[in-house]
Amino acid sequence: MSATPYKSFTGTATDFYVAAPATATLVNLAVRLGRPILVEGEAGCGKTRLASAIATELGVGLTVMTVKSTSQAKDLLYRFDALRRLQDAQIPGNTTARHVHPYLSLEPLGHAIQSGTPQVVLIDEVDKADIDFPNDLLDVLDRFEFDLEDLPRDEEDACRAARGFGRHVSAPKDGTRPIVLITSNREKQLPEPFLRRCLYLQLDFPEDQPERLADIVRKNLAPRGESVGDTLLAAAVARFCEIRAQGRRQGVRKLPATSELVDWVRTLHWQGRKEDSLDPKALDALDTAVLFKLRADIDAYKAGKDEDGGGW
Repeated sequence: MSATPYKSFTGTATDFYVAAPATATLVNLAVRLGRPILVEGEAGCGKTRLASAIATELGVGLTVMTVKSTSQAKDLLYRFDALRRLQDAQIPGNTTARHVHPYLSLEPLGHAIQSGTPQVVLIDEVDKADIDFPNDLLDVLDRFEFDLEDLPRDEEDACRAARGFGRHVSAPKDGTRPIVLITSNREKQLPEPFLRRCLYLQLDFPEDQPERLADIVRKNLAPRGESVGDTLLAAAVARFCEIRAQGRRQGVRKLPATSELVDWVRTLHWQGRKEDSLDPKALDALDTAVLFKLRADIDAYKAGKDEDGGGW
């Protein structure tokens, strides 16, 4: 594998994120191979924050593009402002609107490809878009080049002189590919050709790693100047894992994850709760409001303690 301008990612060098060693290894492999990383995992497990952690630790910029149901792949690459061109065409004596290139601009992914500078690009929630969206990104993510189909060929020289790019945009020969992370919540199946171009990363909740969970909480509390005693934190982590286990048995649709754990520990601290008060079988209304996001999940969880005479 060839050398890259990016230093090695450890996943532990920021004050807000703790990545598993296997996650850090896969990120470094993706950088060396020049492949995008498809990141999946339950909501709240840190998919989006992983991109921030990589950018922060490596000391490079971060560009975030949130995909919507109406998004097209072209929206990530460039923009043609047809409305402004139409408005300019109504102005007497304005000759600019005779051309297309004054109304073209590169969008974040397109700019990242053209600049060839080290950076992290996050394409968030790719599964929200139509199936054509990932298909249209195939060649772009494979070769890191694309064409501006809206630019007439006879305007290419003028566009290059005025805008700094022509009809075909590609990374400089001596440039650097961005680190591309693509998150998915599995709302729909992604096409296999798209999947083949990515390295796959599944972020699981580290239920069997209480010390790592405690470290995650500490790092998230530190920026606000908050601190929690080790005894309370250890008890909260243990009880939280029990709550997840019971929720799984009861068929809870959205299990509480890392973000809910941080919020719950913060809430316990504000309430002055002690470790001996943390009973998964006796969650109060505030506990369930912080831990669960759906009324049906709260009802399902409570049903567990009401079965068999109130026990689990």
